[in-house]
Amino acid sequence: MCFGGGGVRGAFQAGVWQAIADLVTPTFTIGSSIGAINAFATTRLTPRELTQWWRSRAPRHVPPQVTRQPAFAALINTLTTLPTRQPWPALALATRLGRPRQIVVRKLGGADTATWLLASAAIPGWLRPVRVGDARYIDGGVLNDLPVDIAYDLGADYVIAIAAAGLGPVPKRQADVLITPPEWAKHMLNFAPAHREQLLAAGVAVGRRLRARLAVEISR
Repeated sequence: MCFGGGGVRGAFQAGVWQAIADLVTPTFTIGSSIGAINAFATTRLTPRELTQWWRSRAPRHVPPQVTRQPAFAALINTLTTLPTRQPWPALALATRLGRPRQIVVRKLGGADTATWLLASAAIPGWLRPVRVGDARYIDGGVLNDLPVDIAYDLGADYVIAIAAAGLGPVPKRQADVLITPPEWAKHMLNFAPAHREQLLAAGVAVGRRLRARLAVEISR
């Protein structure tokens, strides 16, 4: 499973996941930015709990926080303290500053998990870079918004990708199943509850329409 970056459109991803999760047992999940948070959340929350997290726990507003703790920090910290619910590993993509290059974080679940998730979601110019060791990192979507290529490189032979229409480039390699958010979902940082609710509902609707196809594809 591959989750792309795209701010509040992560709610759409959560809706899709709720609709298809009973059909899918990922070898691993991987994501950029908000997709990294969702990818990790699939290992700690049930699909319904993830949609509820988006409905009632996500921040209502995400202002520029270049010098302060990001709005998502407390929620990510809480998420990382929850027990593991699913066995698959979750991976995140971050962009290392300096000579920018993408970094795949393969062992989410340790003491630095919250730090890496914040780094993966640190939108340049909006959220401050995150220091890990002697380097600084920003949003993984800057170099790879939907890391389908990395999923295949890591050994996946069938990739379901849920995009969130972030701002970064998308590799040319296509997923076996690509799910995209509705065209009306244009405001990436509009975290108003009503907007989140619309995105959740849209995700569930899309996921339900895809169930028959996925059942056939996955059984092959």
